[in-house]
Amino acid sequence: MHKLRSWRVSLDSSVVVDLHLTGNLMLLEGLFAGRMLVSNFVTNELADADIQVNSAELVVLSSDDEWDFFHDLRKRKQALGPGELGAITVAKFRRATLLSNDKQARSAAEEEDIPISGAIGVLECAVEMESIQPNTAVAILEDMIREGAWISRELLELFRQGILHEN
Repeated sequence: MHKLRSWRVSLDSSVVVDLHLTGNLMLLEGLFAGRMLVSNFVTNELADADIQVNSAELVVLSSDDEWDFFHDLRKRKQALGPGELGAITVAKFRRATLLSNDKQARSAAEEEDIPISGAIGVLECAVEMESIQPNTAVAILEDMIREGAWISRELLELFRQGILHEN
């Protein structure tokens, strides 16, 4: 069973934007209905791009522990923006998987022992849950790359081979 089938997820804007640009945001909302968390920092970034994730629970950092972690992470990982910092903080304190395609955000989350996944994990989960067919998952990933998502040719090929041969 795919790890995303049972975990709550904390959204970073990168996965949301990639799915939005390919017209597949509803796939995300359908897969994770009732299990999506989004920091107010991420909703602000998405609002700037005129994107809304209607079914996500808005999380505003409120405790001293959350803010202390947020500020400590900001000092240690200066390349991360408020959206990534907020998404990682929400994942840590709400025991959720971070959904991000951002390499630096994923690395920072791993250092904190926070589970991570990205667009590829979302597509694998969608195929496993029979929300989409394997060929559709490959086409969506190819569309994401055309729209500007940075995914190496090697990773695309590994995904294509894995998803098409497993199913």
